[in-house]
Amino acid sequence: MLGVLHVLAVAVAVMFALIAPSVLFAIADGMQELALSMLLVGALGVFSALMVLGSIAGFKRPLGRASGYLALVAMWVLVPVVAAVSFKTLAGLSWVDAWFEAVAALTTSGVTQLPRETAPQAILFWRATVEWYGGFLMLLSIIHVLAPGGFGGLPAGDRRVLTGQASDMTIDLGEFRQVMTHYMLLTFLVFVGLMLAGVNGPYAAMMSMIAIATGGFLPFEGALENHAGPMAQLVLAAGLALGTVSVFWRRRMLRSPRMFFANNPEMVVIGLVILVVAFFFAARLSSVSGGNDLGPIFAESLLVATSLVGTSGIESRPGVIALWPDLTVLVIVLIGGGIYSTTGGFKVYRIVAMAVHSARELNQLIYPSGVTNLRFGQQVIDDTSMRAIWTYFALSLLIIAFAAMALTLGATDFEGGITMAIAFFSNAGPVYEALVPVAYATEPVNQDWPQFATMPASAKLTGIVVMTLGRLEVMIVFAVLNIRYWMSH
Repeated sequence: MLGVLHVLAVAVAVMFALIAPSVLFAIADGMQELALSMLLVGALGVFSALMVLGSIAGFKRPLGRASGYLALVAMWVLVPVVAAVSFKTLAGLSWVDAWFEAVAALTTSGVTQLPRETAPQAILFWRATVEWYGGFLMLLSIIHVLAPGGFGGLPAGDRRVLTGQASDMTIDLGEFRQVMTHYMLLTFLVFVGLMLAGVNGPYAAMMSMIAIATGGFLPFEGALENHAGPMAQLVLAAGLALGTVSVFWRRRMLRSPRMFFANNPEMVVIGLVILVVAFFFAARLSSVSGGNDLGPIFAESLLVATSLVGTSGIESRPGVIALWPDLTVLVIVLIGGGIYSTTGGFKVYRIVAMAVHSARELNQLIYPSGVTNLRFGQQVIDDTSMRAIWTYFALSLLIIAFAAMALTLGATDFEGGITMAIAFFSNAGPVYEALVPVAYATEPVNQDWPQFATMPASAKLTGIVVMTLGRLEVMIVFAVLNIRYWMSH
């Protein structure tokens, strides 16, 4: 179990070390007491983690397959609890609200209960930083545990790009630095693009972090278009698109674009879906606005398309996402983006695999003796992977159904409950707020479509569970809950 403790301590230490820029923001705004509080919270968090690391430094810390699964689940359950302390202390939230805020940030779900109009910029920057860090943790989780374990049918082949061995779960500091460097570089590029597009520095920094993490947290109230014009929206869409693509494929795209698109059909599918969704949104926006200013309409449409496919939920102004039928929007969000990315949802790879597998089964009804291998690009999908994919799909639908039932009974009507359940599971919380009916938009406290801040504690606890399950790809939780295995070891 020392390996599990090591993972938790490292995750906590890095998270609280990232509070340093927020402290500088507080100092720059002349909020000395807040800066001191943030510095103390960060220092105590780092110190506590270093104390744990120091106490186990002289012992072996193996991290095998089973303990790797346990470490991942423990990290996504316990690190948000630790992060909740910072939101409780610095933002004055209740314990349940602080826990909900921390889970929403680390799972990149994007929902928030912070009063963004009055909250200090330093706290907003810390909230964006935690969401950015959550996206990074998700990449590490997929690369080191979920894909090597084949959870939900995820292919482990690309894992060898880093380690050369798909079953190795040992933490390697060099790999950690490589992924972090790549992640920070992309964030910096989006930040520069937003700055050149006219967005002010703090907002550009926060939005660049959110875009790469495919999160949905915006550090201000009101419409995005008030702070980011058409060019900035295009940059933000590009950042979300980068976050939607596999972390491995980003490098290949830069090295050999032609081979990249030829060998990676998932990226082609994602690109086509974004373009098709953007086209129909542009047509809808054009009809509503009278067809004027095609440039801003195109920028808005592309941002909404990448936001939905990337399970972010960001929109240029309130009401844009709601121009499409709710069911269509929820289906796009539930499908999600690419494997090895920070997006939520089922992932395009699984949807295509299920479609190809279903087509083969139908074909065998006509040609029982026919033998057809399932492929998606260069990836061969065997029967074991297909069983895992179908199992993941069935469990996911059950979780969404039970979550919708719990939310309907405790907080919303049926439509609001199913919308919130899908938004939580796909880590796309702002979609729930984007689809709120006009009748409830001006009435935040109601029993049909309430805002997150006004929901009862039971609904927030349901949201915490569903967001965590969606981020953990569901099946690994059931693997860790195998009591018979742990009792025999």
